[in-house]
Amino acid sequence: MILLFGSIATVGLNTLIRNQVDLHDSRNLAIVGVTLVFGIGGMAFGIGDFSLQGISLCGVVAIVLNLILPRQMGENHIVDSAQMEEEKH
Repeated sequence: MILLFGSIATVGLNTLIRNQVDLHDSRNLAIVGVTLVFGIGGMAFGIGDFSLQGISLCGVVAIVLNLILPRQMGENHIVDSAQMEEEKH
């Protein structure tokens, strides 16, 4: 199961990179981060006979977060090594 989710997560991250999704944007980072934690952590949600877990729960969580989070949450000020190299030159 971990291999399956890892493969799907890798394809998803590759899609984000190809579409130039800005993960320095706090909103985008929150959606991706929460979705990955739910998937890797094995989160499950259920009411009565209905339950969601794994990829189905992650898909629903990502869609819900995309709908409810404000469009402008601000910039994420995490500095990566590429930015540090740019500032040196």
